[in-house]
Amino acid sequence: MSEHGISLSQSDKRRLVAHISQSKLGTFRFQKWKFWDRRSIKVDLTEQEIKNIEDKSSAIIDKLPSLVESIAEEITNHMADVLKERWPSQQRPQQQTIRTFEANLALRWKKPLDLISMILTIGSELGSNLNVELRKEGTGGFLVDVLTRLHARACQVAGEVICLLSSGYADGAMARWRTLHEIAVVALFIQAQGEECAERYVRHSLVDSYRAALNYQKYRERLGEPPLEQKELAALKQSYDDLQNRFGTDYREQYGWAAAALGNPNPKFADIERAVGIDHLRPYYKMASYNVHANPKGVFFKLGLIHETQLLLAGPSNFGLADPGQNAALSLCHVSSALIVLHPTLDAIVTVKVMLSLASEAAESFVAVQHAIEQEEIEKPIRANGI
Repeated sequence: MSEHGISLSQSDKRRLVAHISQSKLGTFRFQKWKFWDRRSIKVDLTEQEIKNIEDKSSAIIDKLPSLVESIAEEITNHMADVLKERWPSQQRPQQQTIRTFEANLALRWKKPLDLISMILTIGSELGSNLNVELRKEGTGGFLVDVLTRLHARACQVAGEVICLLSSGYADGAMARWRTLHEIAVVALFIQAQGEECAERYVRHSLVDSYRAALNYQKYRERLGEPPLEQKELAALKQSYDDLQNRFGTDYREQYGWAAAALGNPNPKFADIERAVGIDHLRPYYKMASYNVHANPKGVFFKLGLIHETQLLLAGPSNFGLADPGQNAALSLCHVSSALIVLHPTLDAIVTVKVMLSLASEAAESFVAVQHAIEQEEIEKPIRANGI
């Protein structure tokens, strides 16, 4: 049309594009203010012109992904800069909200949280004192090393549970209790079996290291990491083979270190749990597993929600602290009771008994607070009706 000396306005262009897009052929009329300029122009598209249009369209479409990516990169960088600039002013009210929430939670759950914190402090001091005494006496061996290390790790995990509880993350606290329970079960089992089982447990770390090395080698290219030296890998393989030759092929399994003691070629954690007599906690263990794995139950069930509703919990809650709290207190007592067998003095025995007494009181207090919150939830509709 420009060849005929006709210049189209933006409005005319939009109308023409809309007309063609609707596959309308035939006459299309432009409303021009120059009423004396009346012309009829015939526009034909040849096959070659249509092909040229298709080729150009294809070229544009081919470039779209890279074009979109380029634009997205520019926008992303700009938005990131803007957000970082604005973040301090946005962070302050969020931090204030969190502090207010945690302060209110601390008031409501003060007694049970204080009790479990006391248990952790007593347990940590017990472990520290026993470790010093045992090292002073020159009591060595695998059993002492394993049980003191397991106890130290149990105290650390218990501290993590308390931290999560104090921030209102009941489901996260339950997931960490799962680890604490595993430590308690392993400690009780090794303490009962003695030095040989402790050695098997310690040396099994080489089995885990060899498997981890093979897994690393498998994915290290995709991770962008350098390969392991063949000499290092060969040394791990040799240690792995030596351990199988010494302890049997059952030793290569995940819990192979417990195979001989259990008389089971492929023991599972549940077998060890049963052997130490605390398998009655398995329902809680399975509940804790929901929040460790991405199974459907973990998606729909939340300790932090009073009812399983359509409400999505994406942050902390002041509900659901009872189960992880009381379980953590009990498991810490389990690990401590396994430790004092190494040095069963009167002070150590009394200390564990005090911990157990406090754990029982903490359990009652956790449950009482949770029931009070449930009762408040029940009474909400009644208050709304003015009754």
